[in-house]
Order: sequence, then C-alpha cells, then structure tokens
Amino acid sequence: MRKWTYLLFLVMIFPGCRRNPLEVNVSDIDVTVKFKRMEKDIFTLPPDSVIVRLPELQKEYGLFFKRYVQLLNIGKPGSSMFNELLKIFLLDDINREVYQQVMKTYPDLKNIEKQLTGAFRHYKYYFPEKKVPAVYSYVSGFNASLLIDEGILGVGLDRYLGDVPYYDQLGIPKYMQRNMIPGKIPSDCMYAWASVEFPFQPQDIDTLVKENVINRMIYEGKLFYFVKAMLPQENDEMIMGYSPKQMKWCRMNEGQMWAYLIERKMLFKTDYMTVNKLTRNAPFTSFFPRESPGRAANWIGWQIVRKYMKLHKEVTLEELMTSVNYQDILNESEYDPGQ
Repeated sequence: MRKWTYLLFLVMIFPGCRRNPLEVNVSDIDVTVKFKRMEKDIFTLPPDSVIVRLPELQKEYGLFFKRYVQLLNIGKPGSSMFNELLKIFLLDDINREVYQQVMKTYPDLKNIEKQLTGAFRHYKYYFPEKKVPAVYSYVSGFNASLLIDEGILGVGLDRYLGDVPYYDQLGIPKYMQRNMIPGKIPSDCMYAWASVEFPFQPQDIDTLVKENVINRMIYEGKLFYFVKAMLPQENDEMIMGYSPKQMKWCRMNEGQMWAYLIERKMLFKTDYMTVNKLTRNAPFTSFFPRESPGRAANWIGWQIVRKYMKLHKEVTLEELMTSVNYQDILNESEYDPGQ
C-alpha cells in the first residue's frame, strides 16, 4: 500500500513579477450576452392560452424550442399528445413551485450575463471566425443543467438553485449538489461549450483504441485550460468544482498522484473502467485516497497543459484545442511534479 504524505509549504508570490498570459484586453470586442428567459415566457402563460400561443413561441425560440420540448420528452409539436402533455408540465404544482424558486433566486441574470459577455468576448478574441451562441434559460423539471446545439446555449436554472430541498428529494449526491449553485453557471457553460466545439478525438483514427487514461487526462486538461482562458478571473476551485480543501489536497499530493499512475503503469490503460474511475465525476478518485476529490486525474491533465503552454508560447489556443497529439503535449510539457 503506497503511503501518501502531506507536505506543508509556503509559496511567496510577488505580484509585480508575475503576469497572467490569459489576461488579455477584450474591451473592444463587440459581444454582449443577453438571456432569453423561456421559463418566464411559458410559465406565465394563462392556462387557457398555452395552446394558442404555441406557434408564437415556436417562431420566437426556433431550434431552442424544438430541443427544449425534446428534453421534456413530451413528443413533437403537432403530435396527438403534445399539447396536453405540455399543459400538464406547466400546470404541475411542483413545477410551478420550482419556477417560483427560480424567479426568487434569479429575479434577473445581469451578473451571469456580465460574466458570459466577458467569456464570449475572450472566445471571439481567440477564435474570431467562430460564432457566439444565442443564450437561453429554462426550467425542465431538473432534466438537464445545460442544453447545447448549433448556435444555442441553454441554462437550466432549476439545476443551479443552491441549498434547496429538491436535490435531496431527487436523490442527487451531495458531491454533485455542491456545484449546483449560481456561481458555477459561467464555468459550466464554457466547459460544456468547449466540449461540443472541440470534442474528444482519438490520436490515431486508424486504430480501434479511441481512448486511454493519459489521452483523456490531457483532453480534459485542455478543456479546463480553455475555461480559464475564457474566464481568467475565475478561481481554479470554481472551474474544477472543488472546495478549497480539495484543491489544497491536489496541490499537496500532485507528485504522489503522478508517481502512482506511472508506477502502476496506468497512463496507457485503455479499459473503460480504469479511464472512467480516474476521470469521471465522483465523490473521490478511485485508486487515490478517499480524501481526494473526484476527477483528480483531470486536474493533473490541466497542470500538464499549463506547463506545455508555458513552455510553448508560440502555440495558439486554437492550435491547442484542435490538437490530438496528446503524447506530444505530455512529452513536450516536461511535466515532472516531483522536481
């Protein structure tokens, strides 16, 4: 059994000597994010006018309306049961109570709009040819935190209510509830947007092996690096969804985690269970102590990418995000937390 030690150390930082390379001037970029609040438009409809207003809602919300009703699993507009099932959803006592809680928590979305405006200005700075999505909010009976399709980004506000009884009633684990808070919306949005815009691809498309541990770690590390580039003022804890204690644990045990993965020859394992246990959300990371946060291997992946980008300032963010040369990123990062 490998011994895990906890080392205390002091790092002195002199602000005048360090500059965050991700702090770029985006004030001149013409992007403004404004939510279209579907939950207000549909939950405030008089019951007897829901069906009459459907064509208007479909026209106003377009593709988002189509994806939203798919999320509700009530069939397609125009189908025999659609109208009735939509009315049932909107008139359900619990759904209406949740909507009221959403409006209490989010009487407006100005703060989130401000943060997403900054994030998507950074997005246009790094990716000038890409389009900024239209942004929507919704209530879906806790079905999905985010809804993304071509040109649209939807936020399920009922999944970001903070300390409410609904999540316990639904059986949502505490480690997940910790991140179902308003402050997590901006980083979740940018992480999800990156995962759709830059999906995981195998390093060798001619092989059947699409994933191994280190490839997934570095891919996830690229996503977190992207989020930090879009939200350079956001702290690492919020981006990862870690508590300060969990982040401290990762920093103190970075070398031990990396040594463990190397000694057990786990970096190039391809079986789904091993990859999943190290990189998927969980109360802690399997193979590591129970004090570890979930997805700790992804945090290591982020540190590898950070080191790589620090050493290779000529590499653009677009080049990083589109690269599938995971092994090259690892090798050229010269990552060695034991030094």
